Amino acid sequence: MGTRETPAYDSAYDSHTSAVRTDGDRPARRARISRDEAFRVLQDDRRRAVLRFLLAEGTNDPTPLSTLAAFVAAVQCDGERAVVGEVQERVRVALHHSHLPMLADHGLVTYDHATRTVEPKPLLAALDPFLEDGLGAERDLTVDPDRVEGRGPGDAR
Repeated sequence: MGTRETPAYDSAYDSHTSAVRTDGDRPARRARISRDEAFRVLQDDRRRAVLRFLLAEGTNDPTPLSTLAAFVAAVQCDGERAVVGEVQERVRVALHHSHLPMLADHGLVTYDHATRTVEPKPLLAALDPFLEDGLGAERDLTVDPDRVEGRGPGDAR
């Protein structure tokens, strides 16, 4: 029996992030995310904070939405307690209605609306290289001038 790939159309895997590989009677799932979709997901600082938190936890246990909202609000407000409380509810609403469903649609997490819990999925590890700079990392990218001095845009070393 040959191997063929067909798009997967179910709630856990949508057609743009995964495929089903069929080897005889054993279907195997290969979750994937395109670079464009990965960058779209990483475009928002709240989503990056959620993904960093889940990667740092290193567990597949469900994380309550309230825990994620508190963390994201703290990162967003640089830990200023007086401001975190005001921002936390807005963050919770945005995570619930926008950010977590988007992460779930891309196969990075499972978001249970009823229990308001989030579980990381294996595909989340694919974004680790873009998020490995720490939990609160939102620094600008910099270049050492000595490394690029005398190099034009097309020069490679």
